[in-house]
Amino acid sequence: MNIKFKYIGTIVLSSALCLTLHLLTPPVLTSDTPANTLSKLVLSFGLPLTALLWAIIGYSCVAFVFYLIEDRIPGGKNVRGLKYGISIGLLWLLGYIMGVPKSGNPFINEFVGGLCDAIPVVLMGWLLGRSSKVAVSIDIDNTIYRHQSFIGIGAFVLVFSLIRIVSYYTNIFDTGFQADPVYTLVWTIVTGLYLGLTYLLLRKTTTSSSTLRSSIRFGFLLFGLTWGGFFIFIPLVLKGQFINTILMFLIDTISVTLACYFSETLIHRSNADVLYKEGYTC
Repeated sequence: MNIKFKYIGTIVLSSALCLTLHLLTPPVLTSDTPANTLSKLVLSFGLPLTALLWAIIGYSCVAFVFYLIEDRIPGGKNVRGLKYGISIGLLWLLGYIMGVPKSGNPFINEFVGGLCDAIPVVLMGWLLGRSSKVAVSIDIDNTIYRHQSFIGIGAFVLVFSLIRIVSYYTNIFDTGFQADPVYTLVWTIVTGLYLGLTYLLLRKTTTSSSTLRSSIRFGFLLFGLTWGGFFIFIPLVLKGQFINTILMFLIDTISVTLACYFSETLIHRSNADVLYKEGYTC
């Protein structure tokens, strides 16, 4: 079967599964959205069609990124697909539960809603991995030492958290920080930590000869497209959220790009120090 049709079929299947999971969720675990906050698109075409439009856009973004980097993800077909699917699925889950303070919905409701979006992403990754024409990933010499893992994770936690916290206090965008500062700060640190782990897992997929180019690929391609594909749901469904969502997306994407750049720079310097010491010892 043509690879394009496999991708289209996987996108349709994932979108349908997402909507089905949301429909099957018991009412007691669903999130409430007041009618006066719905967008004109929802009021004109209904929530199901709007949600379907988002699902097709969102899962298409996830599939497109996998298409671009599949030959660089370490491991065999199934492993590559699951690595990617789980990484992006958990990222979407974190994005979903970010809105607990702003929406006023219980955490468990938002968590279940996030699972309804994340599970199809994991399935998509596995299916795309199985159908991949790339049997063995490209061997990229970009291995890091164990102690350097802390450099990468630390850079993401510090940069992402710092820029987010400044945005909260200056009201550049609204995520519900004023409603529940503690929850928002904990979410921010946890997300920064997770982004660092994702960076270590998928770092080789965006490696190039230039640190800046590698960082832009990771921040704007791998993270930006998948994060944006998820967050486009907000302005599609809720009115008056377009500017807020764009600002949040741009700031997050820039912060991840900067975190990647600092991490790559520090790791390269660490490698140089190691090589110098090994050469000196010899």
